[in-house]
Amino acid sequence: MKKRIIFLLFIITAVFSGESFTAAAEIEPASSILNIVVYPDSAMIQKQSVFSVKKGQNIIRISGITSNMTDASVQTNIQGGASVKIADVKVEKTYLAETHQEKTEKLKSRLENLEGLIKAGTNEITVLNSSTDYLKKVVPFPQNQKTTPKEVDAHVKFFARSLSENYEKIAKTESKLKKLEEEKKAVERELKDLSALAGESKSIVVSAFARDDLRKVTMAYSYLVSGAGWSPQYDLRADSAAHVVLDCFATLRQSTGEDWKKVQMEISTAKPFVYGAPPELTPWFVDIYQPRPRMLKSALRREMNDLQPMMAMEKKKEAEPESGYEMPQIKAETSSFSFALPGKVDVPSDNQPHKILIASADKDSKWSYYAVPKLSKYSYLRADLKNPFPFPLIEGPMSVFLDNRLVGTASLNKTILADEDMNLSLGVDEGIKVEKKLVKKFTEYEGAFTKETKVHYEYVIEIINGKNRDIALKVNDSVPVSRNEKIKVEIESPKKEDAKISEDGIMTWDLKLAKGEKKSLNIKFSVGYPKDLRITGLE
Repeated sequence: MKKRIIFLLFIITAVFSGESFTAAAEIEPASSILNIVVYPDSAMIQKQSVFSVKKGQNIIRISGITSNMTDASVQTNIQGGASVKIADVKVEKTYLAETHQEKTEKLKSRLENLEGLIKAGTNEITVLNSSTDYLKKVVPFPQNQKTTPKEVDAHVKFFARSLSENYEKIAKTESKLKKLEEEKKAVERELKDLSALAGESKSIVVSAFARDDLRKVTMAYSYLVSGAGWSPQYDLRADSAAHVVLDCFATLRQSTGEDWKKVQMEISTAKPFVYGAPPELTPWFVDIYQPRPRMLKSALRREMNDLQPMMAMEKKKEAEPESGYEMPQIKAETSSFSFALPGKVDVPSDNQPHKILIASADKDSKWSYYAVPKLSKYSYLRADLKNPFPFPLIEGPMSVFLDNRLVGTASLNKTILADEDMNLSLGVDEGIKVEKKLVKKFTEYEGAFTKETKVHYEYVIEIINGKNRDIALKVNDSVPVSRNEKIKVEIESPKKEDAKISEDGIMTWDLKLAKGEKKSLNIKFSVGYPKDLRITGLE
């Protein structure tokens, strides 16, 4: 509204000064990307255009913008003083830009070439297989022909050499075909993403009023797009001295229809659109049985459809950082953090993962072992340390390396604040044996008039330290927790002085085991309830 008032004031001033007006000048300038800020679920594109304007009204049209643009996010600014004023900004839907059509044609041509190469390679393998079969079937000497050992030896060598050459050619061609198939799939994916934008694009139309003819005007503008974003990924490297190096990566993807070439980029934790670790125990509840309502087939089908995206998994390509890599500059903002990448980067619009190192830190840690024998027979090695970065670590997958060997994958399953304690799993250690066994389970009935059922449980956890040094081991298990006053849970063992027992029934032993030491932990409890009640949650 304010811009419209300013525009009207310019017109009124010109009328009273006796100036005459001509038709508005139409301008379609070229644009260049100044900077891109990538958010977890979107990206802010900042561009500029340089052009000349005529005295009076000018219509500046920026065409070929992705249809993923959020219209309400468009901002414009003309630099260079008060001689040119923006009166109005609007967004229009337009047809596919010529550059997109050219890119589509190039991709189709590339796909056709790849299909030709794949067909030629397949034919070559067919010929080699036929040649191999022929060699195996050929009889080298007639039955009535006398042959010398030298002739037989020469034939055997020829046969072996020919087969070896054929098998080698087949292996090389198959390897080549595998790479061609992968490249073909990548091109097909890129074509699919591009065709999704084939129906429309958008244009930003700016109405501006100039006091005089100007040969050079610079207009900066920005807009928010979907179809782009980043997610965190981590590499944890530890050595036998308990020294830890933690690398933080941002995995970028974008399918906006525009390749980002040689651009300055920031990665931000803000969200403009949003106004093998060890198993974890959960509380063990027992309650009165409540029949579950039957689910209609249609409702069940909808529930399964909702689960499909959660079950989908996809592999990610990784690019390791080069030695001497310059780290991004970390900037603390009001409610988020951003990482300004050094130099300029390329991110094509192919919806493929592009891995960029954003931060790295090394720190000494303390090692400990952790076991949940109810859920796993393994003991897990953990590195205990504080978050070494000045920013929070967001949930994400982690690759774990111990003494330069990949030992598995884990994940950060919660946000860890700066300087907050964290326990990072370094994988399974088979040098420690932890096994839980059911020793006894029986049911008894008590009371002459008010019949009560009582189920008794007795378990033993057997632990052996098979390592050649002393260790600290934390063992977790659980006992039932009653959710109804009619259900009574009585714990006989362990005693409170032997283990910590939380309100949700999680038991914790903090043990010190010497080299080769064996230890047994006893668990004994009972669950009592009226005989006529049906109980859920019991093993």
